[in-house]
Amino acid sequence: MARTGARLPAGRCIADYVSLGVVTDTFPRKTVDAVLQETGKADKWQRDLPAHVMVYYVIALALYHSPSASESVS
Repeated sequence: MARTGARLPAGRCIADYVSLGVVTDTFPRKTVDAVLQETGKADKWQRDLPAHVMVYYVIALALYHSPSASESVS
């Protein structure tokens, strides 16, 4: 039997329910660093904006995107 897709209540977005702390708990720093090493994308030098911070930034972009922005992409 097919399932009905989960939906948020009208006027709500995922950001109302998920904080960045939940993201960092879900994707621990050790795991993020291991993936960066495995893919060859780990930092070689100390930078102002380390690679692991960029990973969390991209995850946050996916979670906190504006619906209007995703609707305008064709």
